[in-house]
Amino acid sequence: MTTSHRGRLRSLAAGGVLALAAGALAAAPSSAAPSGAVPQLRMSASATAPPAAGPAADSVFAAAPGGDRRYPGVVLPGRAAQPAGAAAAKPRHDLDGDGLSDMIVMEYDHSTAVYLSKVGAWSDYSIHSTDPDASYKDLLPVGDVGGTTAAELLSLSFDGELTLYETGLQGTSAPLWSGRGWQIYNRVMAAGDLTGDHHPDLLARDHAGDLWLYTGTGSVTKPFNARAKVASGWGTYDQLVGASDVDGDGLGDVLTRTLSGELWFHKGAGSVTAPLKARVKVGTGWNTYNVISGPDDVDGDGLSDLIARGRDGNQYLYKSIGGGKFAAPTYYGSGWERNKFMVGAGTTQLYGKAQNLATEANDTLAKYSALANGTYLLPPIAVGKETPGSRNTYATALNNHNHASYVQNIGSDLYIRGERVSTTWNYTMTVGPGDLTGDGKGDLLSRDSAGTLWLHPGDGALVTKFGARVKVGTGWNAYDALVGAGDYSGDGRADLLARDASGRLFLFKGTGTASAPFAAREQVGSGFGQYDLLFVPGDIDGDGKGDLLARLPSGEVYRYSSTGNSGTATFAPRVKFGAGWNIYKNLI
Repeated sequence: MTTSHRGRLRSLAAGGVLALAAGALAAAPSSAAPSGAVPQLRMSASATAPPAAGPAADSVFAAAPGGDRRYPGVVLPGRAAQPAGAAAAKPRHDLDGDGLSDMIVMEYDHSTAVYLSKVGAWSDYSIHSTDPDASYKDLLPVGDVGGTTAAELLSLSFDGELTLYETGLQGTSAPLWSGRGWQIYNRVMAAGDLTGDHHPDLLARDHAGDLWLYTGTGSVTKPFNARAKVASGWGTYDQLVGASDVDGDGLGDVLTRTLSGELWFHKGAGSVTAPLKARVKVGTGWNTYNVISGPDDVDGDGLSDLIARGRDGNQYLYKSIGGGKFAAPTYYGSGWERNKFMVGAGTTQLYGKAQNLATEANDTLAKYSALANGTYLLPPIAVGKETPGSRNTYATALNNHNHASYVQNIGSDLYIRGERVSTTWNYTMTVGPGDLTGDGKGDLLSRDSAGTLWLHPGDGALVTKFGARVKVGTGWNAYDALVGAGDYSGDGRADLLARDASGRLFLFKGTGTASAPFAAREQVGSGFGQYDLLFVPGDIDGDGKGDLLARLPSGEVYRYSSTGNSGTATFAPRVKFGAGWNIYKNLI
């Protein structure tokens, strides 16, 4: 997508029913936002002084000269001296053909941009699509699949379609190949050539923690061979980084991070049956970052480097010094909280929400967009009016646009994007936590007056229709709040949170099975009865896991960031998010 899609009002009225399209933007903001929700944005690398550990005098990063200041600036020098005898792999990110890696990012509004080293500036970047509002769960820098001079790029949709394109300076070609069924994995990774045949390969991790290898074929029309299982136990890592050639031997390498912050180097072995050698620990404390990315070789010395984003939006370069080790970080710049992900990130960032709707006293709907530093973009945007008396939810990714979907229940009618999809929706509560059936298509949950919870499988269409309902269980009227937007347990599946009358908070982990969509409940907190409202933004702190917001009657809001751990460690201690949020009647 390009900036031509930004700044557009996408609210549509149909028979007096609001249809709030994904990513809607309006020219006029709503009333003033509550205080303390977000700090002042800092958008250029030179806008603030670097931290004490910041850049050495010869840092390869500096503010881009003039031009578009929406993104942190980067200037890449000429090619550095390559180590003697090295036969390093070609960069996967080289879009302009100068032998140096370039950078593609996706912003909070799902637009994409590129920094080209040859030009030395940022510009919009278009991923070819017949749908102008299409977005992606991830973009993978696979490299030169077809043996030409151009690098290829893979997109991964929320509903599991993997698509291959050839890259150009301003955007991609039309699709060269696509394949479905990739929603069975919680992580797909482009790591370069792991087997030594000079064809880029893919690695994919399933929900059980098994690792699968898809070897490259050298053809863009059938780019990968059938999968083969190559490892197990990889569920212990919360980030998997396809780092390409870290040590200059021409083979792709992988770096992984544990929840405790240990960084492990998995050297490429050049083998089809065992593509990675035994792991070696190369660092600790890496959980200070919410994302680690593999940008390839940014300075031309033949060794792939790392970039890490702090939880405040500042980024740092870790220059490879060989053997899977890295030099001390140098300051990269600020403002990176606006990016949902940088291509090559070690975690899948987008789970189909990252937004909230707030209902003002006059029924105006204000949309808040989540950034990647634990805050919202301000000011909020007015996107329409809520129908008085309606029961509404902001569902997670009902279609492959990978945005939130505004769902209205008026009487017994259910509306998606302003179109009526059911006339028998006689439920007291509706929740849209994401894909619960494992088919990559967002679903709804409903609770009836008797306390029975029902699953409604979505069909993935833009105006989503629902299949025959599935009974989840009875006794769900024991909970006064049901919320969910993505993954809270760290396994990549959509989960559900429930609060009972005593204020205890429970996690129902998703199973990906329609007949039994949740595992047994697990208590993850207590004392939540003090809040008059629980609401979920999806991922608001940039680590790929869903988070929780809770409002006190006084209007103070607190953020609970999910950790990927279990039990009462599922959420980190609360952090004050802001005050004055009682100006809103509701937040979804």
